[in-house]
Amino acid sequence: MGEMRRAIDREVEDRRKTDRFASTLVIAAAIIAAVRLARDQDISRSTPRLTSVVADSIGLARMILGKVVR
Repeated sequence: MGEMRRAIDREVEDRRKTDRFASTLVIAAAIIAAVRLARDQDISRSTPRLTSVVADSIGLARMILGKVVR
């Protein structure tokens, strides 16, 4: 039972860290996406390229934040 409690505590702590840095993650992902999409003419419609760039930017921002936090 003690192991389960420790696992739950770790999960809660990880969630708190994620919530704590959620706004930082959003800002970083937005900046990365903006730089990558700066030369595109029309980004008002959702296209596969736009979706891909945003997803990649979020992943990169998470990776950077993970390295900084840990």
